[in-house]
Amino acid sequence: MTPEPQGLHLLALVADAPAAALLRGVTAAAGDHLDVVSELPAGLAQAAAEAPDAVFVEVSLAAGAGLAAVHHLRALLPSVSVIALAPPAALELATQAVALGGVALLLLPLSGDEVLSALALVRERAANRDARRALELSANRTAGGLALVARLATASAAPTRRAAAEQALAAVLHHGPAHAAAIYAPAGEASSQLVRLAHAGLAPEPPAHCDELAVLEHAATHDLAVLRPPGLSAGALLVLAPADPEDPLPLADAVTSQLALLLALTDAREQSSRGAMKDPSSSAYTFAYFVDVAGREIDKARRHARRFALATIALPALPPPPPASQAPTVAPERARSAPGLPRPAPPPASAPTSSQSFHPSVAIADQILGAVRDTDVLARVDDDEFYLLMPETGGLGANTCRRRIARRLTGLAPDAGGAASIGVATFPHDGTDLSLLLRVAKSRAEATRRSIVTTRALDRLPLAELVDALLEHAEDAPPAGAADPGAPRGIELPAIDLVGLALGAVAEALRGGAARVVATQRHGISVGSAVRALVGREDTTSQWECVDLGQSHGLVDVEALVIVAEHGGYVLVGRATGGGVRAVHAADPVLADLVIERLSEASGRRLAD
Repeated sequence: MTPEPQGLHLLALVADAPAAALLRGVTAAAGDHLDVVSELPAGLAQAAAEAPDAVFVEVSLAAGAGLAAVHHLRALLPSVSVIALAPPAALELATQAVALGGVALLLLPLSGDEVLSALALVRERAANRDARRALELSANRTAGGLALVARLATASAAPTRRAAAEQALAAVLHHGPAHAAAIYAPAGEASSQLVRLAHAGLAPEPPAHCDELAVLEHAATHDLAVLRPPGLSAGALLVLAPADPEDPLPLADAVTSQLALLLALTDAREQSSRGAMKDPSSSAYTFAYFVDVAGREIDKARRHARRFALATIALPALPPPPPASQAPTVAPERARSAPGLPRPAPPPASAPTSSQSFHPSVAIADQILGAVRDTDVLARVDDDEFYLLMPETGGLGANTCRRRIARRLTGLAPDAGGAASIGVATFPHDGTDLSLLLRVAKSRAEATRRSIVTTRALDRLPLAELVDALLEHAEDAPPAGAADPGAPRGIELPAIDLVGLALGAVAEALRGGAARVVATQRHGISVGSAVRALVGREDTTSQWECVDLGQSHGLVDVEALVIVAEHGGYVLVGRATGGGVRAVHAADPVLADLVIERLSEASGRRLAD
């Protein structure tokens, strides 16, 4: 398609005043832009900087130096059209200007018709030049699209669907007009959930698992383009951050169709080689199987008003597996069962092949499986992330499981997951669809990573030192609202007001269902005495524990309240000072676990599972 004609950008190196005036009038009437310069050096500098479509040159300018300017302009700007202007006395100079590359010769004094005829020639040359550039650009884009399709075909040799997506993403970013992208595909057969197989350069990161609507909403919010294979209502999605919104992906339909075929082929090969249930490098299930089981569990919970919980377990980046020659023999994986399916047979206890070589995720998965029930479903989503589905489990049971997993993973080497971040969400308290539950769980997992227990390494302090460290931190903490909402905040209240705060926290926790409440008991007014009074009035299925620290050195004046509820954990801990209490409180489940553990040690009683 020939580009739409536009006004020309013109420059005139002219000292003749009548000629300059006529050029201004004719070009303005034609819708062109003209700059007139009477000094030759200044005109040449402007031409080099602006690259006009045409330059009018008075060849007799500067005692005949205008003729040299014609040659200089043609050498400097090969695509420029040079129109020579000359009085009759300088006709020989004008003919030399045409020989040096000028496209037209106009004799002074000028006429409007002559100027318009010369400009028509310039317009034709400019239109041909723009059309040629457009054709070259289209040919280059088509060649780039064909190269992209060919490169996608080579990715079909990838061993897994995720590896194929990563190779395809690299090809798209190399050949396409985008600086960032992501690839999504269905999590499983007939699943409405999508899983992000590969991404690069997108900030913020798009969701790792969600439905198609969430992808479209994220794309609309962050000005991303979403492409899908033509004619398909569901399947692979290619999300792009275009460098230029007017420059689409070359051969987009062919590329997205090839991408969908590539992922389908590698997925089919994966399933035929190892089945769709098990992750090849650990004892966990695949994410696709997890999505299928979670969907059935959600339907069952909705129909029968049941509960279930899920957890996300995020680990530090794992080191690559050692070479196969150095890989230790892996013990046969513990057989696992899942709702409605037979227990899979363990693999043979032979030395691992190259595809079964040892990976830290094997040890991590085994530790997690050792902390959960046989009916729980563990899935490996990535090298550093696992999901756990816990049927018939509420918030208290899920948090108990979270603590058991955290204790087991802490025993591993730090590079194998010792600093795991675990978040829990329950149905229907935190959501009624899988994508929302996973987002809540991931948000809580990230909150545990920011816990003061982790950032200040408080997990090895005894109770007395822990309380003092928390109080010291509260003095240095930023004002409320300027820090993490779950961070400890300092308070100093009369004892009676502290009791009111504690009772309010307990009442709020009980509104969400059953809770576990642990409080210290002292003589006089204390949070423990208030909790005992509340136990007598409330008929709940919650668990209540009061701890007397009166005989413990350094703990006589400690006031503590820990609540583990459906939605998380709450801690209130400090020291009594006369008729008041100086304390800190925080919505931090990791700190809640630590304070309960230290209260158990101080009292000699087991206060938590």
